[in-house]
Amino acid sequence: MVQPTFMKHFYLIIFSVTFCFSGKAQDKSQAITVIGGTGVYIQSGTAVAASEFNLKSTSNSFSSLFLNEPLGSSTVVNYDRFVNVMGSSGVNGGNDLISMPVKKDGTVTYSEFLSYSNGLLSNTDVLPQHPTFLTTYAFGTYNNILKKYLNYDAFTDGMVVLKRGAGYRAAAKSTGHTVRFTGTVSTVTETVDITTAGKNRWNLVGNPYPTYLDSQKFLDENINKLDENAAAIYGYNSGTREGPGTIGNFTIINRLTYRYENIAPGQGFLVANKLNTLSNQLFFTTAMRVFSGNDDFILGRNANSNLMIRLKATNGSDAFATEIYFNSSSTLGVDPGYDAALFDGLGSGFTIYSRLVKNDTGQSMAIQSIGLNDLDDVMIPLGLKAPMSNNITLGIETSTLSENISVYLHDNHKNNVTLLNDSNYSFKTEKTISETGRFYLQFQNKALSNSDSEMKELKIFAKDRILFIYGQLQADAKISIYDLQGRLVFNTIIKAFSEKNTIDAKSLGTGIYVVKLSNGTHYQIKKVLIN
Repeated sequence: MVQPTFMKHFYLIIFSVTFCFSGKAQDKSQAITVIGGTGVYIQSGTAVAASEFNLKSTSNSFSSLFLNEPLGSSTVVNYDRFVNVMGSSGVNGGNDLISMPVKKDGTVTYSEFLSYSNGLLSNTDVLPQHPTFLTTYAFGTYNNILKKYLNYDAFTDGMVVLKRGAGYRAAAKSTGHTVRFTGTVSTVTETVDITTAGKNRWNLVGNPYPTYLDSQKFLDENINKLDENAAAIYGYNSGTREGPGTIGNFTIINRLTYRYENIAPGQGFLVANKLNTLSNQLFFTTAMRVFSGNDDFILGRNANSNLMIRLKATNGSDAFATEIYFNSSSTLGVDPGYDAALFDGLGSGFTIYSRLVKNDTGQSMAIQSIGLNDLDDVMIPLGLKAPMSNNITLGIETSTLSENISVYLHDNHKNNVTLLNDSNYSFKTEKTISETGRFYLQFQNKALSNSDSEMKELKIFAKDRILFIYGQLQADAKISIYDLQGRLVFNTIIKAFSEKNTIDAKSLGTGIYVVKLSNGTHYQIKKVLIN
């Protein structure tokens, strides 16, 4: 049992400091217990006589063991990894995504993992059982072929091999319980394969070390293996986090959001394989290891502050948000490491998202980053998925934009515009919505109005694949053309004082387009049919 050994023999508990063991400190040690929030660093060349290390964790506090070379073959390392309690309808709780922070050399099967015990409880005592199939426990990986999480069965899946760097979903029967991993600490680079099955490129992986992992170094090493629309780390948070960088049940780590967050020991997370690639190999290197960090994704700190806006949609019972960031490193197209696609590996219910302004490939974006120079007069297509007869409210949940920036929501279906700085926009769905092209988000440095008589007198129409703008302008104006998926397909400037302007639209396919004409102060938006 761990507790008697812990009390009887020499042990060290170091709070929030780096500790270097010496040979003298270890002469009489038989077992060492390291509590959550404590880190132990062992210098190279140090002889450690302990028979075992017991590493502990809680919901927001994880112990670390940092090694530069393996411990002696007689020393066993156990990691008691906290897992969230299984949730049920109307009760807080959920699941955790975890990984193996330690592992025995050679093959470790699911059956062997189930037998691990901390002296009081085995993993079979901690993991919930299926109410009908009693050999099925709440532990398994994510299968991107089936597009769902698996629950392994001790009888049929007992020989499944558990691997370093792989991720697993798990839950606990009771609050405060941990599952045990036992074995050795890796001091070398670990790899894990990620794949694409059909169109599903999502994969569950995890930190293979009993230390925290630098998230930005992980992205630096592997970003060219990831989908450029989703070059980020997606950490499941069981719905307990809110605010910037959290979309649905996921904490998203990229170059903008939670960029200083380190990945906890034994923490699993989702990544998206590179588009049009069947498989890739991700690398976890020892250079990514860091001594300390935050908690896991379930409970944690707020994201970093950036120039951004978080748009929230609610329908009475559910809520979802999408975020737009402005920074000097981004463009109107895809920006790997700055944009983050919406996780769609399990299907989705009520959601709101954006689409790229330029070169959109149909990917729904949870987070979109745009250049600072585009803050004035950019128009961003939004998508909304909602059932029929829902009372929907769209509004600004969080914004760090200047008070001089006006944020407008365009509803092309109802032909109206709402200044979201002043009020939310509410409507009732007449049918099921699952598309883009109806809503656009627009940013202006000046108050925007469509009441200007000059703009109202303009005539915008198309004929024989030519777009006509008739009427005199007193200032230069910008023409932007969007397709019904919200993609910007054309833009140009027309000069002031010309009464007749034409634009060759032969490069555009036949269909309905949204034409926006703006002079920076006033605007007009109109749908036209080009055929």
